[in-house]
Amino acid sequence: MATDVYEVIVVGAGTTGAAAVYHLADAGVKNILCLEMGTPGKGRSTAGHVPGGAPLIAGEESTFEPENSGSAVFEGGPCGPSAIKMIVTLPPYLMLDGFAEHHGWDGVKAYLDLAKRGLRIELQLASKVLPRPKEQVKQLGSLMVCEADKVERLRREFDYLRRLGCDCEWWDKDRVVDAHGEAASFVAGIWFPGDARIDSASYARALLDAASKMGAVKLKENCAPMKSVTTIHVGHAGHAKGAEDYAEIRLEDGQVLRAKRAIVATGAMYIDEHLAGLLTPRYSYLTALPHREAGPVGGMAAPDSPNFFTFGFSHDWCVEDDFVRISGEDHFSGLKSPKATERCGNLAKWGWHKYPYLEFGATYPQKYGLYSETADLMPLAGMPTASCRVCYMVGCNAWGQASLSFVASLAPALLGYRELLPPEEPGAKLCSIRRFTGKAVVASARVSHSTQSKL
Repeated sequence: MATDVYEVIVVGAGTTGAAAVYHLADAGVKNILCLEMGTPGKGRSTAGHVPGGAPLIAGEESTFEPENSGSAVFEGGPCGPSAIKMIVTLPPYLMLDGFAEHHGWDGVKAYLDLAKRGLRIELQLASKVLPRPKEQVKQLGSLMVCEADKVERLRREFDYLRRLGCDCEWWDKDRVVDAHGEAASFVAGIWFPGDARIDSASYARALLDAASKMGAVKLKENCAPMKSVTTIHVGHAGHAKGAEDYAEIRLEDGQVLRAKRAIVATGAMYIDEHLAGLLTPRYSYLTALPHREAGPVGGMAAPDSPNFFTFGFSHDWCVEDDFVRISGEDHFSGLKSPKATERCGNLAKWGWHKYPYLEFGATYPQKYGLYSETADLMPLAGMPTASCRVCYMVGCNAWGQASLSFVASLAPALLGYRELLPPEEPGAKLCSIRRFTGKAVVASARVSHSTQSKL
């Protein structure tokens, strides 16, 4: 039986959960408990580490933990660039018109607005709470590139972005080749000057420390994984109508915790009655190729190079701490064995092929983690029903942390501690967990005549 009742329990101390805690504390909420089964910003990632050596040998891993944390980050130093996450405005779909099929062009505009808002919120918070923001946050921009067969489609994407007011510019072949070299075969790109990357583990810890200084939160690290979370009805003696709803969280070690409200901010969480059929578990793979000597390519070889990603987001990469950090191979199901050695090996081969000045066959750090994504690749935010006391902030952030930073900023409003502001409403509806249940008014999937005529 639970003994203490918290105001809010936040499950997950990654960048989303930690930011939700901070925004709640900043809104005056006290008595918050934050649960993390690993460490803030990193999760329980040791089980997801793949040792170096024999990087190109395919094989099944001997251990398989589908509940393993999705915060796949490196530890720093010789173990790879530490805890780097991208904050980008990249829309979560191959093409904006594909995203419009789900949410309409008004929905596309709402997404771009919330991504811009989320990026700004995260950068402002980072400059406020991080001890060395100039070192721990790098606003160097992002470049989305493509090969010759996709130039026409990329140009159409650029036209959509510009007409919708996105801050971006077109890069022709000369500029892209200057940044990546001829061997990479990239011939066109879209430049997003406002994008950034962040030391996410330090950011999550700093947010929690700031909330702790406000007297708002108790952090419990390395706790047992969550077994279940439900809304319960508790009656009170002497009150004929004195029943209250609480969020009840059961951990695998038998602990039972209660709160007036709870936030589930575990990106890999998918085994849940409210999430059944909404989230698909996936693996995320990381490889870091040694980059100790500057190569013949300018932008790629620069110590402070921007974020890079392919059109369609099959790969993203950057130069950081003497490594080329490469992520990709994300489409394999998290319900199967991860095959991390093979998948990370594929990323390494891709990197050596694109940038032949890198040392082929060099030993490199590699990593995998678990995440989950929705059919429209947008986060799930909010409570599934009006009577539910559990608020979800889950889903893929592989498209950049901007959308989840925006969602986390809504925590006080989603839990009822303040009203949603008018500028927040379109983004909140776009991310609403109820968009798949028909219980909320969301943007139509049809293109409105007024918006269509502009495109």
